[in-house]
Amino acid sequence: MQAVQAPQLRPLGVGDVLDRTFTVYRAKPLVFIGLSAIWYLLLVLVFVVLAVAIFAGALAAFARQATTPSPEQIAGAAVGIIGFVLVAIVVAIIAISAQSASLVHAASRRYLAKDVAIGESFRAGLSASGRLFIAGVLVFLAIVGVWAVLLIVAAITNQGLAFFLAILAAIVATAYLGCSWLVAPVIVVVEKMGPIAALGRAWGLSGGNRWRILGIQVLLVILNLVLSLLIGALFGGLVAAGAQGGTPGQLGVTSIVQSIVNLASTIIWAPVEWIAFTVLYYDLRVRKEAFDLQLAAEALPQS
Repeated sequence: MQAVQAPQLRPLGVGDVLDRTFTVYRAKPLVFIGLSAIWYLLLVLVFVVLAVAIFAGALAAFARQATTPSPEQIAGAAVGIIGFVLVAIVVAIIAISAQSASLVHAASRRYLAKDVAIGESFRAGLSASGRLFIAGVLVFLAIVGVWAVLLIVAAITNQGLAFFLAILAAIVATAYLGCSWLVAPVIVVVEKMGPIAALGRAWGLSGGNRWRILGIQVLLVILNLVLSLLIGALFGGLVAAGAQGGTPGQLGVTSIVQSIVNLASTIIWAPVEWIAFTVLYYDLRVRKEAFDLQLAAEALPQS
């Protein structure tokens, strides 16, 4: 039987992780951009359908009344709007979870030199979205709990210095927890673990590497900020020029173009983050579990 070539893995520095990230991205850019765009477009479509259904119904109810809407009608419309917002938030979280899982699946296969297809990664993301959503909720609750405990202790002391120290400690704790659980979504997708098990495994893999994880997060934030500033400066100037010398129609077109470009930049950037987290996950496994040696052994000819 012919041996399968094993990907060349080794311990990576912070810069190496980013270099591998863009190497993986360049290998299959259309796949990653497609996976990122599909979920955003589905999310926009759901929002449009929900908005039309709720607001069209409210307007039709008001139109049937010849007089001023009654308080009951106004209250009903308010409840409908609140319901729309709540449903939209849940749908958005689930869609972003599925998008993240899809990108992780594609990044994992590509990083290990395997074939990747949009349909396969889309289905994998949809399958893992529920577990990823629950893991995100658990992380959110843990961080909120830390903030609540520290602020309650500060409130009991009723001193300004105590509040300052509590907020500082909460920020540090948030960063610590974030670094500890950063690769949990990758574990949920790649190892198909449940939310609690994935958080525990991520905590173990991150031990001794949290400064590196923090450095990667900081670099990603800086790169994203630079990209946003460049796009904002370019199209902000166009909007300002349209406001000074253009017609209202031209200003509207410019604003629409700016919104489309901002959405496009978000779609293009999303794979960068999740590929980086996936590369980091494998780097942690190389450092902690000699995963590179495991892959090399698996690639040897089998009888």
